[in-house]
Amino acid sequence: MASAKISLQLIQSFIKNDLPKKLAKDLADLRIIKEADLEVSAYYHLRRYIRADRAWRVLARKHVPQTGYFVDLLIFRNKYPRIAVELKWNWAKISRKDRRSLTRAVDTLGVNKAYFMATCVKRAPYQKIKKTEIEKSRVFEVIVTPKLSKDELIEWKRARRGFMSEMANGRGAKAAA
Repeated sequence: MASAKISLQLIQSFIKNDLPKKLAKDLADLRIIKEADLEVSAYYHLRRYIRADRAWRVLARKHVPQTGYFVDLLIFRNKYPRIAVELKWNWAKISRKDRRSLTRAVDTLGVNKAYFMATCVKRAPYQKIKKTEIEKSRVFEVIVTPKLSKDELIEWKRARRGFMSEMANGRGAKAAA
């Protein structure tokens, strides 16, 4: 079976436009309730998108010796890193560490683009950075919000607690001691 060609521009467009919508739906549907879920969901959607072109690979939590940082998702075309993605749960702005990691991925590692993708279910709006010259056309902030009304957000937070601090016990038989 011949594989389809997916361009770098198509993947960049997917990350900026389609992936945030898919993650927002997963977030609203309580398929994402913490940062690890965000990583898994983003990885899943990216892998599904690029699966037709075997030249692309997505690696999660990849240590990058050239930068000294771990990158949440690093996307390769053949053996070359092309896109770096940092993912954060419910952050109102990019941290100095994540910003430095992404800037080094662009400047030192040589990726084409770097993305900071954060969920934002807080009431305070996300604070975009003032970009440096190196960041202007290569480092992007993508914000994922569940687009819920005030009442829906209250219900979402209540339902989320059922998977977190208020999680119920399972119904399986307990093992005999």
